[in-house]
Amino acid sequence: MCATSSSNLDLSDRLLNIDLNPRPFGPGESGLPTSKGEPQSWLTRGRPRLTDLTAWLQRVWLRRAASLLSGFLLFAIFPNLGWHHLLWVACLPLLLACLFEPKLRGGFLNGYLAGAVFFTGSCYWFVSVVGHYGGLGLGLSLGVLALFVAVFSVFFGTFGGVLTWMARGSRGVALIAAPFLWVAMELARTYLITGFPWNLLGYVVEAQGLRQVAAFASVYGLSFAAAATSALVGWAVVERRRSGARLAAVAVRTIGLITLNLSLSPPHHIEGRAAAVLVQANVPMEEGALARWAPWNNRAPLDRLIELSETNLPSPPPPGSSPLIVWPENPAPFYFGRDPIFLGTVEQMARQARAYAVIPTTFYAGPGNERPKNSAVVLDPSGRDIFEYAKIHLVPFGEYVPRWAFPNKIGKITYEVGAFVPGNTFESARTPQGAITVFICYEAIFPQLVRRLTAPGPGVLVNVSDDGWYGDSSAAAEHLMMARFRAIENGRYLLRATNNGITAVVDPYGRVVEELPRNRQMALRARFDYESRRTFYSAHGDVFAWVCVAVTMVLLTAAGIEGRRSRIR
Repeated sequence: MCATSSSNLDLSDRLLNIDLNPRPFGPGESGLPTSKGEPQSWLTRGRPRLTDLTAWLQRVWLRRAASLLSGFLLFAIFPNLGWHHLLWVACLPLLLACLFEPKLRGGFLNGYLAGAVFFTGSCYWFVSVVGHYGGLGLGLSLGVLALFVAVFSVFFGTFGGVLTWMARGSRGVALIAAPFLWVAMELARTYLITGFPWNLLGYVVEAQGLRQVAAFASVYGLSFAAAATSALVGWAVVERRRSGARLAAVAVRTIGLITLNLSLSPPHHIEGRAAAVLVQANVPMEEGALARWAPWNNRAPLDRLIELSETNLPSPPPPGSSPLIVWPENPAPFYFGRDPIFLGTVEQMARQARAYAVIPTTFYAGPGNERPKNSAVVLDPSGRDIFEYAKIHLVPFGEYVPRWAFPNKIGKITYEVGAFVPGNTFESARTPQGAITVFICYEAIFPQLVRRLTAPGPGVLVNVSDDGWYGDSSAAAEHLMMARFRAIENGRYLLRATNNGITAVVDPYGRVVEELPRNRQMALRARFDYESRRTFYSAHGDVFAWVCVAVTMVLLTAAGIEGRRSRIR
């Protein structure tokens, strides 16, 4: 750490009163007070006081341990552990480790270790997915997970390295920059290396009022709030002199969050006027089930889904609107354009029910119609095909294999893995009642994508998914946790139909109104409205997140200029 005299402290550190250069304890020294001439015991020799965290963080092993602890907390706040109350301090150990890290490569390593633990804990289900459905052995399955963790932990490593570099000049500026830098890192995860914004920090916020911040700033606004709280607590930890100011700052922050939560609390839920039936098909994931579910071999499974759909329709139907039937994405061989039995059956269902129907299927593209597209078709009450949507953001390892991840080794995770081509049309199905915005499975974790799909005016969001690939892991609950934020951001109801759970209705404020138990073939009778409220996020997009990127760049530039001035002095 470069030496800096008290006369050279910059304005931010004068305000924060942080001792930038606590002297490390040398051999034979003790931080514990002793009487004059009193010999020190072997237990205390060379060790700082237990309460002197600043001195402890001079030790490499503790900085690495703190980074690992942050990684653990960052996945423990999500399901299945669900320690969501620790959201507000989950970043704290990593921040402290980076503040007192003397070397840039050490800062990168601190962040990288936190990211590695976080991604391993959050995405452990990769092993069963690529192993069971991809036909890989345990060794290669672990290799896929390890490669994924190695690549995506770079984002956390970059965060740690940049924060350490800024702290070398000013720990005050580094603490101020931390939440802006965190959001910039999450935005990079959304766009770079295929994009994988899984389990962003803000998704863990459970307070219903605070979650409404997403209507303005998306999930990134809540990530900022959580990281900023960790940074404030970090300041309170390292500030040595003004205990009253420390307690007051943390108290004001806590009161502010509570007040914001109360002021933004959504109104009491009122049951919607429109009706929907969300079908949970529970189609087995094994390839052997394909023959049993093929309509041209056996109509019985298809007929059961038709019966579930029709018997759960409201009687009489709501006045002035047609009901909506939503089937989930599933591995059954349902080919709307190629199988006349399936085509005729679902068209007849829409006519008899006098309902709109969202039916996932597979369409084909290319010169010889050989390239499959993961799609959904919307039928009107007369059985006509009025809209077709092709999935735009495909799933790595599910619908294609990234070039950097054993593309010639992984077998068939889905029936046609590696061959899917993406769609490119950002549109919704238009009906007299409102727009039906369809997005498929993994697309639910991309705020920008769903926003572009959402049409202005009255509408509803429909997410069809097959979460059976995740097995009984925490991924299905995490997927729903993320999907519900799309309802808040766009001010719309979300109707979510999944193959084996979690099928649910989410209101425009992100509250799960109803849901079905997992791994059962059932249908959910849903009530919703075609909402027309336009949120700041739906109108303007990721303004807040990009402002965070801009502020990060400004602070980096300022830190660089100050660093050059310090070297000249």
